[in-house]
Amino acid sequence: MESAAARYSPRPLTEGEQWTAAALAALRRRRYRPRAWWAFVRDSQARSRATRAQRPALARQAAEWGVTGGIVWVGAVLVARRFRGPAPGVAAGLAWWLAVWRMLDWHLGMAEGGDGAARARLAPADAVTLARFWLVPALPAAARSGRALPVLIALGGATDWIDGALARRHGRTRLGRDLDTTADLVFFSVAAVAAHRAGRLGPVGTGAIAARHGAGLALSLGAVFGRARRPAIRARPLGALLRATGLVASAAGAPRAGTPILVAGCLVPPRSTAPDLSIA
Repeated sequence: MESAAARYSPRPLTEGEQWTAAALAALRRRRYRPRAWWAFVRDSQARSRATRAQRPALARQAAEWGVTGGIVWVGAVLVARRFRGPAPGVAAGLAWWLAVWRMLDWHLGMAEGGDGAARARLAPADAVTLARFWLVPALPAAARSGRALPVLIALGGATDWIDGALARRHGRTRLGRDLDTTADLVFFSVAAVAAHRAGRLGPVGTGAIAARHGAGLALSLGAVFGRARRPAIRARPLGALLRATGLVASAAGAPRAGTPILVAGCLVPPRSTAPDLSIA
């Protein structure tokens, strides 16, 4: 009979991945009943508390990043209001950032390298990825400006490239890998909605990115919760570049040029990571 670890991934698993594989297998075995979900969340929280106790420097760093992000958010909103720029709400941004920080804190156990060694601290790439999350609440407000929205989308695209370069240089962790994927999904989905509501991205471009993100999300959730397996797909850099470029062009008021580029980026298929035996 196939073990939970073998089902989750054919490559050797880190300690954290072994825990994840066992937890997902238990959830699947109990047929995803409410009690099974409750046990899954309870056990996840218990592991999170254990990680914070075992690695206090890591937990302290995550908390410091959370506080710093909140302070910078308030300062950025006040500056935007001072210069009468498109300013998002303080409360909404802080609520979003609190949710992101809680997600980070919950998953600190995933801060481990491909060699299975637990990382004592979060990496520079993680900070850049979190910056992309941090920018999300500013997108709807930026849509009121013809220049702010494309600049913000370009900035988000730049963080996607920078965190990848930093991860390749310093080594990628499971936490960084999954944070990066989630940040891309959230940031570019909200950017597309903001551009569409501002009348700068038509239904074809909006539909293309919705289909792309919807299919990716369905495949990932199906693998994790449907089959208790690690998702074995990753976006290709070319596709990500085309999607970001198309969104920037459309948000800047050139949807006729931006939409074909965006659609082309959405059509670039993801690459399989099934044979990949490392995270780094």
